[in-house]
Amino acid sequence: MRKLLLAGVAVIGSVGLANAQTTTTTTTTTAAPAPLPMSNLGYPQQPSSYLGGNNANNQDGSALVAGPQSPTPGSMVIHLQGRVWAYAGFGGGSGYINTKTVDGVTTTAKLNPMQFIGYFRLYPGVDAMATNGLRYGAIVEIRQNFIGQGYGSTTAGLQGAGANYSTSPSGDSSSSTLYVRREAVYLGSNSLGILRIGQDDGPFSQFDNGVTTFQYGSGAWNGDGPDNIPGNAQPTFPFWSGIGAEYAVSKAVYFSPRFAGFDVAVSYAPNNGSNNASACPVAEAGCLALSSNPTGAFGGADRPENWVEAMARYQGTFAGFGIYGIAGYSGSGNVKNTAPGSQKYQGFSVGDAGLVLSYAGFSVGGNVLWGAYNNQVQLAPKGGVNAVAWLGGVAYVNGPWQGYASYYNYQYQGAGPGPGIGQRYDDAAFVGAQYAIAPGLNAYAEYLYGQSHQGGVNLLNGGTDTGVNNNVHIQSFIIGTRVQW
Repeated sequence: MRKLLLAGVAVIGSVGLANAQTTTTTTTTTAAPAPLPMSNLGYPQQPSSYLGGNNANNQDGSALVAGPQSPTPGSMVIHLQGRVWAYAGFGGGSGYINTKTVDGVTTTAKLNPMQFIGYFRLYPGVDAMATNGLRYGAIVEIRQNFIGQGYGSTTAGLQGAGANYSTSPSGDSSSSTLYVRREAVYLGSNSLGILRIGQDDGPFSQFDNGVTTFQYGSGAWNGDGPDNIPGNAQPTFPFWSGIGAEYAVSKAVYFSPRFAGFDVAVSYAPNNGSNNASACPVAEAGCLALSSNPTGAFGGADRPENWVEAMARYQGTFAGFGIYGIAGYSGSGNVKNTAPGSQKYQGFSVGDAGLVLSYAGFSVGGNVLWGAYNNQVQLAPKGGVNAVAWLGGVAYVNGPWQGYASYYNYQYQGAGPGPGIGQRYDDAAFVGAQYAIAPGLNAYAEYLYGQSHQGGVNLLNGGTDTGVNNNVHIQSFIIGTRVQW
């Protein structure tokens, strides 16, 4: 849930900003403006029209594209985007069958292969420009928080006591809440670039933008199709673009102006805490701001500190081909834990590169992520292997139609390291199509297949079980529609 937001922006209004040297003015738009092009450089179009409230006003350090979505000197554009999804999901595979043995009693449970799923999100924000050329504003992403629904059971440990499941759909619905996923302020100028501070996307997420990782449609393996699949049966989506463990971290991000199609971005985060969870009254267990833990009593050895990301991007055209390329590096320290016998970790040391070429509606390309990291934006354990993930994808856009497919392979430490614990391998494929029925209304159908393997690890229930759930395969088909504004 990724991607850029300039196309399809719904402008609520423009409010003049007072300035000591000028007279306040007020302008009003009478209708939602026509969508603007993503870029005048001809690079591949972003997979979708939103990334948590991001747009070219607050994400691009170069001069703004003229139009009703962009503020003029002495004005503020207020916007409120949103989307509502509804789809049917059909799933199957070994991950839908779970066998457990508790107190010598073995039981097997199966999941219903079909579900109806839906949700909504809101993206309020403002983009403004002072009369001296200062650009500033704020972005916010508000999400629906889901509470697990179902019928509680502790039979043979199939569901642990205290699991958050309600026997009433009405009670489950009323327990659902709203929460803030992204929140940031920004300021800058056409000549100096943009500085953003808050719970926000870093360069890896912003500059990929779902393009080189082919997060088309509902988002591929970082989207809605996996919502129909048990979480412990899913292959890990390894790329940092649009991943909450990357963008929900409080950080400062700088975006440079663009020169000859090139721009750069750099971010810094003191730790991996969000806006409201970074500070602690005292050094204690669970404190995200810990920098050392010599006794091992406070936890946190698997958390980064002084986390930096840097990435360069090129967008342009050559001989009729659109080109979108990125390359970057991320590094960090980690909480120092010297307690004897405790698991030790190493800081991030990660490289990322991606390239997409487009011509006549076709796009082809991919992304490679490699280095010292594990699982999904997690530190790698010392003694474990470095990770590498690669993805290839194709897409075709023809008027209201889009077709897309991708495949990735991810090799990483996974659980462990330890005696009998091997390396984990994930493979995942994605194919789909969508059709724009009317402005803001899309229909889509998508299929996902994934498989995971790690010797000596029970991938469904945890623990070290040789020959039990060491291989898991899963598939999901979804068909649905969304309205976005």
